[in-house]
Amino acid sequence: MKQAKMRTLYLSMAAASLLNACGGGSDTVQSSGSAPVATPAASISGVAATGAPIANAAVELKCVAGTATVTTSATGAWSVTTAGLVLPCAARVTGPNGVLHTLILGPGVTNITPITELVVASATGNPDTEAFFNTFSAVSAGAAGNRLPTALTLTKQRLANLGVTVDTLNLLNQVFQPQAGDAYDDKLEALIVRLKVTNATLASVAQELARGDVGPAGATGATGATGATGATGATGAQGVQGPTGTTGAQGSTGVTGPTGATGNTGATGATGAQGVSGPAGATGATGAAGATGVTGATGVTGATGATGATGATGPANPDLGQSGNAAGGGTGVQCTLGSVWLTATTFGQGLPADGRLLPIAQNTALFSLLGTSFGGDGQTTFGLPNLASVTPNGLTYMICTNGVFPTRP
Repeated sequence: MKQAKMRTLYLSMAAASLLNACGGGSDTVQSSGSAPVATPAASISGVAATGAPIANAAVELKCVAGTATVTTSATGAWSVTTAGLVLPCAARVTGPNGVLHTLILGPGVTNITPITELVVASATGNPDTEAFFNTFSAVSAGAAGNRLPTALTLTKQRLANLGVTVDTLNLLNQVFQPQAGDAYDDKLEALIVRLKVTNATLASVAQELARGDVGPAGATGATGATGATGATGATGAQGVQGPTGTTGAQGSTGVTGPTGATGNTGATGATGAQGVSGPAGATGATGAAGATGVTGATGVTGATGATGATGATGPANPDLGQSGNAAGGGTGVQCTLGSVWLTATTFGQGLPADGRLLPIAQNTALFSLLGTSFGGDGQTTFGLPNLASVTPNGLTYMICTNGVFPTRP
């Protein structure tokens, strides 16, 4: 009787137009128990997204009368004409991460998202939204339309318990763009995050909504007290053992029932994009080594002065040999490396202290004492001290370049 009245209602309203509830703001239920409507040619459009757009995917519409198929754009947008269709319709999109559904009550904007999937599960009282799509009819559309206001309220409450507040949004008909900063798209992203944090899935939340379980789990009640143990009854007398009965024939094995269908796997949320690594800074060029300065010209030798009086004989010096004899210039012992003496000759173990450059490779011991204090690049050459300008009476300052390495104090 009830079904007959519903069919009569649908036929009486067949020519009525359904209002379009598009745009932002709170949910506007387009029709409660909406009758099939053959509308003038208009359009049905929306966006298929999970936070990221579901691009280049097939959107299928199954209406009370008529079907339609369209492919989403790169931004997840889709649109079809209502020509040849009798609304309401069920719609689904098949993307890379699974199938999502929605309920279309009239022309205008209706989206297909994880949120609309939850609304459909609640409105149908069945988490198998694919079965609702496959068996969609005027009767199932009317039942879902009647439950839709309650389904929207329950879905908002369950999302709030997950930590996703959508009170200001139209869950089915919100106009939005699948990009960061859009209010509806940000909630889709937040839903993916909260499902992971709470170890839940879209399918498990759909099951809860289908059975109306939207509140948080209540506290576990206290364990009741254990009742007293009853008295043990007296053991009765053992009866006489009866004769063993004949073994009955074994019954035939019953037919194994068919295995139930496996439920749909919920869609996996999209992984956020990884940030771009900044470029490595360029290594600065090594500066060129400066050129070695030109050795200055040797000054003119001054006139020979008068021979002074012979001085007293000094004590013996282990570095210079016997008194009055320069090491390497006479009969003295070997000189101390790096020591300087004044002499009238320019031969022996030393070299004139005239600022000349020496190769480091052949004079490593002397370089370790002098370094580049008197010139040179410190890589291949180093300089001797230049005492030419302070040499008196045409004498020569010599420096020991091949001798005993000095003992440090």
